[in-house]
Amino acid sequence: MESLNKHFSALTRAAFERHGFAGSQLSGQWSAIAGKELATIAKPGQIKWPRATQIQGLKQGGTLVVLAQAGRALEVHYQIPHLIERVNQFLGYAAITAIKVIQTPDLPAPRLEPRRVASPAAKLAWDARMGTIEDAELKAALARLGGEISPQGPSLNPFSTGENTGFDQPQTSSRTLP
Repeated sequence: MESLNKHFSALTRAAFERHGFAGSQLSGQWSAIAGKELATIAKPGQIKWPRATQIQGLKQGGTLVVLAQAGRALEVHYQIPHLIERVNQFLGYAAITAIKVIQTPDLPAPRLEPRRVASPAAKLAWDARMGTIEDAELKAALARLGGEISPQGPSLNPFSTGENTGFDQPQTSSRTLP
């Protein structure tokens, strides 16, 4: 029994090349090439080749058109050098020299990560920390914000941003501040 994929790529190769699409392999492996985050907001479109740029039978100097979600094109644009490197690495030679990013509303919106939910113990800890605040609405809003920022509960150090703050290093200078 033979794989259908083997015959499918042979049948579609001519159509993809004729219309300049970025090859069935490039489109099929886009999430591995671009990364999961970038693949959710951008898809490869077509490759535009300049005239007579074949060296040893390989086309070079192509411009890959990347379709990006509306409002996310700047994010994709920042990743152009990385994308060129990854696409050329995938193709095995320096085929792409530029990427053109086009915004399109046709791509589906990215899936949002589920919200982090604070544990009941953390909610009680946040409520206790907000004990001196009299306004009930403000108190509830700050408790929700605290639960979103730190679902494990408030830390003992109000200026702590995590486990290793780096502020407890020994003094390296003999100078004292006034």
